[in-house]
Amino acid sequence: MITFFTNCTNHSGSIEKELSDSKIESLILLASDKTKSKKEKRKYLQKAYDLFLLLPDNKYKRKKISEISASYSNIKDYKQSEFANQKMLELSIKIKDSFGIARSYNNFGIYQRIRKKIDSAYFYFNKAEKFYTYLDKGDSYYNSFYAFDHGSVLIDLAKLSRKVKDYSYSEDLTIRAIQKFELSGNKTYLPLSFSNLGTIAKQLEQYEDGIKYHKKAMEYAKNTPKDTLYRAISFNNIGTVYKSLKDYNKAIVYYKKALSHKKFLESRPKRYARYLDNLGYAKFLANKDNDSAFFLFNKAYQIRDSINDIVGLSTNSLHLAEYYQFKGNLQLSKGFAKKAKNAARSTSDNTELLQAYDLLAQVSPPEEGRQYAMKYIKLSDSLTKRDNLFRDKFARIRFESDNLQKENEQKNKEIEEVQNQNTIYLLGMLLLVTFIAFIIYFSRQRTRYLAQQNKIVEFQAAYETETRISKRLHDELGNDIFQVMMQYQNDPHDPQITKKLNTAYNKARDISRENSEFEVDETYTEELTDMLTNYTENHSKLILRGIDKISWDTVDKNLKITIYRVLQELMTNMQKHSQADLVAIVFKNEKNKLLIKYSDNGIGIEREDIKSKNGLRNTEKRVQAIQGNITFDSAKDKGFKAEIKIPV
Repeated sequence: MITFFTNCTNHSGSIEKELSDSKIESLILLASDKTKSKKEKRKYLQKAYDLFLLLPDNKYKRKKISEISASYSNIKDYKQSEFANQKMLELSIKIKDSFGIARSYNNFGIYQRIRKKIDSAYFYFNKAEKFYTYLDKGDSYYNSFYAFDHGSVLIDLAKLSRKVKDYSYSEDLTIRAIQKFELSGNKTYLPLSFSNLGTIAKQLEQYEDGIKYHKKAMEYAKNTPKDTLYRAISFNNIGTVYKSLKDYNKAIVYYKKALSHKKFLESRPKRYARYLDNLGYAKFLANKDNDSAFFLFNKAYQIRDSINDIVGLSTNSLHLAEYYQFKGNLQLSKGFAKKAKNAARSTSDNTELLQAYDLLAQVSPPEEGRQYAMKYIKLSDSLTKRDNLFRDKFARIRFESDNLQKENEQKNKEIEEVQNQNTIYLLGMLLLVTFIAFIIYFSRQRTRYLAQQNKIVEFQAAYETETRISKRLHDELGNDIFQVMMQYQNDPHDPQITKKLNTAYNKARDISRENSEFEVDETYTEELTDMLTNYTENHSKLILRGIDKISWDTVDKNLKITIYRVLQELMTNMQKHSQADLVAIVFKNEKNKLLIKYSDNGIGIEREDIKSKNGLRNTEKRVQAIQGNITFDSAKDKGFKAEIKIPV
């Protein structure tokens, strides 16, 4: 449980002054001397740590261990830095110093980020953010004192959220970070913040906002030590926005502006090569016969190869593969696509690995190309699931942290109220709290058991859904693609190829539509109605009653998702098997339950065969997972009916 502490000023004693004057500061200063070796720096910091142990437990001592931890981090000795940071956390908890606790959690987040463990990093950054938010409730002086540190944590959370494509939440965090930086008066990270907003805007296809934010980044960096850096970065980023807009001429203008900072780029070959490659790619897209594009690709490639820039070589190889594909030299194109694939694998850059698979599928012989196409599909699905998993993890971390904070605040409030009562009332309250805790304990045990059972049911439903999708991709889409590729190999000019490709595309679109995300807030009714209508627009008539009488705003999000998916399964079953030309769906509120009645006039199904239908079995499990029930009623040539009851 998170416990927050008030912050009181502690005065340093004579021992602190004696030690600080004699050694600790001077040892930390020696450890920052660039002329010293890493081994010498470690020795100075070990001595400083030994002196730290002699200090009395107070904020001065916490400040010294914080400096020691930072010094270890500066020499990239993260193991010792993390050890010192753990000591700072223990001391901060002991002396009830919320600021020290927040800083410690922030540092732990940085260590996990360095290790690329983004869920653990998010966990610690979120913990630090909660402590800073608590400190915000105090004196306004402290608000500004902690504001910069708070903003730094927020921008770290924002970057991690952007990494898993949670763009809206990342945008919200970035705006909050900007407010903290402005409050602190320290504007060092404002260019970074606006640059992050620009990147988010581009991902959300808000291109004008993206350009505006990148220009803001330059404004805030003006006349600072990072003026030239952010001019180069922002010009390059604006060029990329215009490239996304397919305004290649403007993209070329801004890429050239980024490259105009020659003196700055001379000492930064990695950045210089990136900008050359970007300019070359924009020129290639603008005019694929432009010879200067090939020159720029080669120049960038040579620089990256000379400094072993694996990430850059991956991007460069993709661009050269596209260039040779256009020129008709499929052998060279395939060679560079393979280089991109190997480089992307070694750096775990899945985005570029996808592009490499896509290119290899296009330039390889049919059978080999089919294998790359399958790898592309598999990796794409895997990345989508991974991003969804991380977004869910982040949301759960926030939810659990908020609940702990609320419980803690409630507990503190109760304690304050109890302290104002007499002894008899206090004993009575303690007995009551004990009794309530006893009841809650057994209630929670039962709730956990039920939740565990529900999760098993949910897992089974999810597993069957994924199995069904996988089977459709293999049986319907995979086989169609393979047949087209074999037909192309035999006769590339066969007019049936285009027709079959269109059929495969329509199947892929239908699978995507059936499993796409949808809105569960204000527009839920419209989303649900559109989905039902889409299934009947060509061959059936839909009668829909009572959907607008339901107060969907009060219905839980998970219930709405389940209702949508269950009705989608029923409509899919109708469309594929029932041969119905009339479908009726009625919604009703019945006491504390939502009643949904489905019926169609199709060919029906024997009762004993209902359980063998995967889709119908899946709907039953979905409804069971939310404590509801579904019953089916059907007979051969007598249509199909289903009744769903869900507690709301």
